[in-house]
Amino acid sequence: MAERSQDATQRVLDRLVGHGIVLSKEAGRARVYELNREHLAAESISDLAHLRLALFSRLEYFLDIWQVRPLHASVFGSAARGDGGVDSDIDIFLVRPSAVDEDDEDWRRQLDVLAKVVFEWTGNHAGIAEVAEEDLERLRFEQPSIVESLRSDAVDIVGVPSRSLLRDA
Repeated sequence: MAERSQDATQRVLDRLVGHGIVLSKEAGRARVYELNREHLAAESISDLAHLRLALFSRLEYFLDIWQVRPLHASVFGSAARGDGGVDSDIDIFLVRPSAVDEDDEDWRRQLDVLAKVVFEWTGNHAGIAEVAEEDLERLRFEQPSIVESLRSDAVDIVGVPSRSLLRDA
């Protein structure tokens, strides 16, 4: 299987070299490839390579203007790791401040709008995991799978860092 993958990668690289998008040079017995930064497509390719960071920046800006601000927001799972696909959710973990009721209209509206804009920005659905501030202790104690995922790959967007929130008491 790895051989087929290497062959496919080589074909793609050869094609990119043929279009002038990638430069190739020999380095001993190996070949080194690099993006041709002078190519007209280079800036667009670089932008595509940084889409995850653009998503995180948009989320930060968007959550910053919320009327009812979360205590914490982070992206976790495949979106955080950068290994998601077209069918992957954008997993977002939010901590609702204790002063905000679960059924608060403004809070619920913000969550609905968040799900909508994430889909508009990415074409992927938002998987929003929301907990109340007072439930954090239970999460620390029970250690559901989301806690391990947050500890291993969360990208903090706003508020208290996830590793601080989930630190064992």
